[in-house]
Amino acid sequence: MSVVPPTRRRGRSRRRTLALLVASGLALVGVVVLGVGWAGIGITTLRASAAGSEPCLAAYEVGSGVEIRYELLPARAVCVRDVDGTRQEVVVASVPTAVTAGGLVLALGGIAGTVAALLPARGARDAAPPGAGGPVAPAPPAGTP
Repeated sequence: MSVVPPTRRRGRSRRRTLALLVASGLALVGVVVLGVGWAGIGITTLRASAAGSEPCLAAYEVGSGVEIRYELLPARAVCVRDVDGTRQEVVVASVPTAVTAGGLVLALGGIAGTVAALLPARGARDAAPPGAGGPVAPAPPAGTP
């Protein structure tokens, strides 16, 4: 009976390792850009509310049917209230659309690139190591040349 020595698993190539590093770095930068932008919107809204300089936010403090809405794209905080039967929307804080879209592209593209770099190579996925699965040929009868 022949014993098949254990096969050593090949490590990732330098190119794939570099691709993984770059893709995960881009994803991290995108997430940080989005986080800083959205946190900045919240902080700016709180500061404007504390200062009392915006009439819509002052009405929100009183509780007279005023609503503050946070939107994703474009990233902004909008104060909505009814003034004499007309709906008035005031943008309290916002992040430029290009910054938010760029952050989303970096985050999603980096995540996709990281997943792609972690997947096994196509050739390695299709080729099975020797002795792994497949039909086994019957042993020849004893005494046959």
